[in-house]
Amino acid sequence: LQNKMLGRSKIFTPLLLRSRNFATYKTSTGLVGLAVDPEGRTTLNTLAGQILSSVKRIPSCQYRENVEKWFEFIAKVTTEKSDIKEIENEIDLGQIEEVIEMAKDEMSLVDYYYENRGWELVATANKDADALVAEMADTIYFADPSKRNTAV
Repeated sequence: LQNKMLGRSKIFTPLLLRSRNFATYKTSTGLVGLAVDPEGRTTLNTLAGQILSSVKRIPSCQYRENVEKWFEFIAKVTTEKSDIKEIENEIDLGQIEEVIEMAKDEMSLVDYYYENRGWELVATANKDADALVAEMADTIYFADPSKRNTAV
């Protein structure tokens, strides 16, 4: 349509007018070291799927639930919307390239959490914290008296 309106062939159409074929609205993120991902929507959707697959290795725990909720949301948004700006606005964590970097970091964290059995470390820390609270029950005073441990 633009070519017909301007009387130009596709070969001689300026890049600015052809840029609508790209999946992004920008040529720079404005962030040093973070290049534009012209396939940002696809990249993020793929990463979300990989993370959702990978996190299933972890037994049911709060970390797994949080990761699943967040990346199911990201997968839904990147599936339902095709406009990068709409995706960025809906996810509300910055530019899609920043979210992609966060997703890559989360993938590494899922692997680390699994390899180090993070759910066990959290359970041990919770148990130790509960024991400390019970041990110090006579010296710890809560703002809400109903939460005070009187079983000591």
